[in-house]
Parts: sequence; C-alpha cells; structure tokens
Amino acid sequence: MTNKIFASVVLESNIAKSLDYEAPQDLISKIKVGQLVEVPLRGRLKKGYILSLQDKTNIKKVLKINRIVKDEVLSKDLFKLAIWMAKYYSCSLSKILRCIIPSSIRKEVTQKYHIYVTSNKTKKELLDIFKELSKKGSKQAIIVEYFLKVKKGVLLTQMLIDTKLSKAPVDSLVKKRILNAKKLFSDELDILKNFEYFQTKEKILNDEQQIALDNISTSIEKSKFETHLIFGITGSGKTEIYLRAIQKALALNKNAIMMVPEIALTSQTIERFRSRFKEQIAIIHHKRSAGEKTKEWENILSGKAKIVIGARSSIFAPVKNLGLIILDEEHDPSYKQTEEMPSYNAKHLAIMRAKFSNATVVLGSATPSIESYYNALNKKYTLSTLSKRIGKSNLAQVKIINMKEEIKKSKSYFSNDLLDAIKQRHEKGEQTLIFLNRRGYNTSLHCLKCDYIFKCKHCDITLTYHKKENILSCHSCGFKTRTAQNCPECKSSEYIKYKGFGTEHIQSALHAIFPNIKTIRIDRDTTTQKHSHEILFKQFKSGKADILIGTQMIVKGLHFPSVTLVGILNTDGALNIPDFRSSETVFQLVTQACGRAGRSSLPGEVIIQSYMPENSTIKLASQQDYLGFYASEIENRKLFGYPPFSQMVKIVLASQDEKKAEGFANFFRDKLIKSLTSGYKIHPVLPSGRAKVKDVFRFQFLIRGKNMPLLSSILDKVKNEVNLPRSISLFIDIDPLSTFF
Repeated sequence: MTNKIFASVVLESNIAKSLDYEAPQDLISKIKVGQLVEVPLRGRLKKGYILSLQDKTNIKKVLKINRIVKDEVLSKDLFKLAIWMAKYYSCSLSKILRCIIPSSIRKEVTQKYHIYVTSNKTKKELLDIFKELSKKGSKQAIIVEYFLKVKKGVLLTQMLIDTKLSKAPVDSLVKKRILNAKKLFSDELDILKNFEYFQTKEKILNDEQQIALDNISTSIEKSKFETHLIFGITGSGKTEIYLRAIQKALALNKNAIMMVPEIALTSQTIERFRSRFKEQIAIIHHKRSAGEKTKEWENILSGKAKIVIGARSSIFAPVKNLGLIILDEEHDPSYKQTEEMPSYNAKHLAIMRAKFSNATVVLGSATPSIESYYNALNKKYTLSTLSKRIGKSNLAQVKIINMKEEIKKSKSYFSNDLLDAIKQRHEKGEQTLIFLNRRGYNTSLHCLKCDYIFKCKHCDITLTYHKKENILSCHSCGFKTRTAQNCPECKSSEYIKYKGFGTEHIQSALHAIFPNIKTIRIDRDTTTQKHSHEILFKQFKSGKADILIGTQMIVKGLHFPSVTLVGILNTDGALNIPDFRSSETVFQLVTQACGRAGRSSLPGEVIIQSYMPENSTIKLASQQDYLGFYASEIENRKLFGYPPFSQMVKIVLASQDEKKAEGFANFFRDKLIKSLTSGYKIHPVLPSGRAKVKDVFRFQFLIRGKNMPLLSSILDKVKNEVNLPRSISLFIDIDPLSTFF
C-alpha cells in the first residue's frame, strides 16, 4: 500500500481554519511546508499555503491538491512569524499571509519587460545591407536606415513609433543576425539602477562609534539574538555603523534587511549603499510595480540579493540566512500599520523575526521612542550612545521666536529674524529648509457672519484650500469641490474668509517677499509621481533651489551639507491633541528638524516660531535634550499607567449608521468586560478623533493591561462569539500609536 501525505492548507479565502488536502502521487516527493498551492473548494480552484504535513487526517472525503503554484514563497522564520502575528494581532492566518506575501506573487504576475534592440554590424556593414535591401523595396531597409542613426541601441517600442512599422521586419533582421533583441526588465531601466555610483571608502570611526559597532559585531559573530539601540544625536554617524555592521554580516555569509521609515528616504539610502557594496541590493516599497515586486521577491528567495532596503513591508522579505535587521529612525510612526488589520508594528516584527532567526536587531534614532529607551535602560536592549557629531560639524544654534509678540509687529507668517536669516543665507550661497507640517494653501474656509465652516460632506473634517487647482480638498478621503463664493447657510459673500496656512501658501509668500529666490516644495501634493521624491531631493542637493519647503518627509534623516538654516513654523497645534503621545511626537519632529542644519563644516542656525515658547516640550526640543524630555515624560507615563508601564489595545467599530456603530461598540465592550480577568482597565466608548471618515461613523474604546497574549486570545474568543452584521466593521489596533485618531 502506498503511503499517503496530507497537507493542512491555509486558504487565501476568509476561512478561519486550515483545511486538509491529499497530495497526489506525483507531488508527494515535491510537497513541503510554506509552498503556495492550488486546491479545489466548492467546485472552484483556490490558492493557499501549506501549514503542515501529516500522514493521516480525520476528514473522510479528502480532495487532492491540484498543483504547486510556487515552490517556495516563505522562509521558515517568516512562517513562524506569520503564526505568531495571527495570535498576537488577533487576526486570521489567511489575512496575515495576504499581508506578508505581495499580491504579485499570489496572482502569479510576471515582470514587465521591454525589448532593447542593438546592431550586430558595423556602420559600414549596415550601409551595404541598406543599399541591398533598398533595391528590393523591403521594409527592412527602413529599419536598417534607422539604425544607421542610432549610437548604441533603442527600445523596440520607440523604434516602431518613429518608423511607423510593425514588428515583423525587425523580427526578420533579428533572424538574419543583423540585429540583436534583448529583454530588459523594468528594474534595469530604473533611474536608480542606472545611476553611476562612485565607490566610497570606510570612514574612520570615533571611540563611541567603535564601541557601538563592536557590540553589534559580537552579536552577529555569535549568531545571537540581541536587540541594540543606538541613541545618537543628529549627524553623529549612525549610518556608517549600519554600513559596517552589514559588511560584517556579509563577511560571515549572512544577509541583511535595512529598513527606513519613509519612501522619501529610500533613494538617499540606496545611494549610500550602492556606493559601498557591490552585492545586489533588493528594493522593496509600495510604489514599485507588481512585476518589479515579483522580480525582487524572487531575487531575495534565490539568494541573489544579499541586502534588502525598504520601508515597513521590507520586514517580510523572504531573506534566507538572515543575520542582521536594522531600523533607522526607529521611533517613526510610519513603521506602524494603522489602516487595516493586522495592525502590526514593523519594529516589533523585526525583533520577533530576529528571535526566530537567531539574528541581531539594530534600532537607531536621535529621538528613540520612550518604550525603546526604557527597554535599553532596563537591559532588554543593549544601549550605545553617540553624544557628538562626526567631523567638523556642531549642533546648530537654536532661537525660539514668540509669535504672539511678533504678530503685533507684522501680520506676516514669518518673523523678522527668520526673513533676515533667509536673506543672509541667499547672499552667502547657502541653503534653507522651511518645515511646516500642513500642506495646501489655506487650512480652512469660514463664514465670519454665521460661523459656518466648510467641511467635507463625507468626513468630519474641514476642507483645505489648494490655490493651484482652485479647489477645496479633503485630506482624509480625497473629496474635492470648487471654492464657494457664497456661504451655504446665510448666503453672504462678503464675509467668506480663508484661515490658516500650508506649504503651498508659504512657497507663494516667500516668492512675493524674495522674487529672486528659487524654491522647491516637497509634500504629498508634489510627490504623486513615481521617482518624484528622488528627482526633487537631487535637484535641491545639486543647488537648483535656495529653499526647500515641506512637511515632515523633509526632516527625517536627510543629509544636505549646504543647509545652514532651518525654519520651523507652527508645530504648536499638535501639542493640543488629546493623546498621551502628542508631546513625544512634537519633540521628535522638532528635534529631527533642528538636526538638518549645519551638517558640514558650515555653522547651522534653527529658528522655531512658536505661540507657546514657554512650553517645556518646545524648549527641550530646541536644546535637543532628549534625556531631559525622557526624564519628564517617563514620570507622566508611570503616574497614569501608560506604555511602557502597560500595553494597550484600541477597539474601533464603524458603520454608515451612527447609532449602530455606537451601539455595537458598547455591546462589544460589555462582552469583553465579562470575559476579562482583573488587571485590565477598559475605557468608555467615545467617538474617534476623526468621528466620520468616508461616510462611515467610528466609535472606539481603549483597553490597558500587562498581559497582551492573554488579551489577544480573549479578543479572539469574543470576536467569534459576537456575530457582527456585515454593516459593522471591527478594527483591533494592538499597541496603537495614537489613542485619539
């Protein structure tokens, strides 16, 4: 009797449990855990992942696996991570696997390619061939004549447009070996791939850098799971330590993942890495095409790519023999998924994945999260401190301007000090960076007569005015409408007033004050196209503009040697958000912005315009005094029992029916109260900070406690008991970064 093998398969469909299938005889020797397979379900073929293999099953009528779709999709440590995520984030394994594996892999998307045509003949030989073909009146003659003007080669699509011919004469010339046609994948045409990188040498480390590197190298050598926190002021040389640590891992035949928080950082990071390493680098981020993602995934799985660079999702790269994971700017909120379940934090996943792989984790920041620094002080992480800038650069001189006094002198958005400083920098040929964390022209439109505020009809937020398009836009759902001439309530036209200012307005105002100054603006409105970040940053770095204006994407880890002045406008508003992390967020943003000035031998200056100049967060950030801020903040957290002294879950229930959303939120909360043991604090149900988004009303409540695995299992149990109607959506945010929005 032939031995049978049964596979437990997790389907991509929303089925909570795995199903058993039999491996056909021709697949028994090929089948293994982690493969993507195709199986029958209710008369249709579905895809799923093999969770485990066994020689028996309790199912009487077992269907057979149809085929193996992908021989290997996940590495073993990734599969372990997926199972851990399902339990910790209270989410089905099928949904976790859909999150980990790119849709391009699941849907078998092949990478797009272009045909690149070159000549196999010299110009003289081509001329003779052209004369011969012309006598016959062949269309091939037109192609050969075209090639007489081509220097190296040409894309087939371009040549067919120029010659207005079909592909047939080109195919004939390729068969005759007059021309050569080669497939070029889109990543080979990538502007980053074709960029010439000068090989850079290692920089000499100072004593603090050397100690940090030695600590990390010891962990890598011992294949020891350990988390390191590099707390280094801005410009202290963290990147050089990352590069050396990766070099160490590669020398020991281990691979590495380098994570950056924002897509805007990726091009600069790639530039630094390509100039140091010859090994192939895989780049993972959401703006890559489906085909490019497939190609990179396969390069990583095959071991062709040794280093992976990317944003949040790069933690799921199927790297084998993983030795090192680095998270730069580890405090950054973009490492957290907040739009959908699973609500994972890539930092936590990096630590768990390293644990499963016996790998080393390095977290780096000038402003570590309160939780990370607490863990380092309590010996959970190994702490390395970089207290001084490298080279000849020093921390910038910082001045806080009281805008309550300044506004009495003039009604400008800029203080006199800032305008004078901008003028001086322009005269010296130095650059300025202006940070304002609001895009658009005006942030709201009001009627002064009846106090009507123009709001999005789909969301509970004010509309922002964008002057270039002359529209009012919702920054939550994307709704756009023409600007109003009359108030919808009182029909008045003379009392319509624009209020607040965004990056577009700042750019316009600066051009009015300094007509000869060139500016570049970087925010979500100016970076919608692929590679737009790279192009704009390179233009600024090469001196094509005097001032860079932007939102938070311009203050995170970027290095511009010619920037000697940073102006910070209106960061006070965020301090008024009723969230226990609001002070930490403002401190991090202001400190990071201050760190962009004076990063070379030229002295730097920072001017902070504030309506709350005496606020301790603003003061400590201006001094870049992280330890002072930490000492104050950790006492507040301890007093109120917030993380790191507890863990937290945010439960959000949403519906297009406001009463239903609130009712089911209270119902779900009551069910949890009955199931939870003591030691947990359940907050009351409240409308979310953005109570209505895209015509959906959202209500939420918080749970605090110390045993997250137990809480996750109780959430799973209650979720299964409560049969929510389809009109109600449930979002479970484990370890939320925001308790308000």
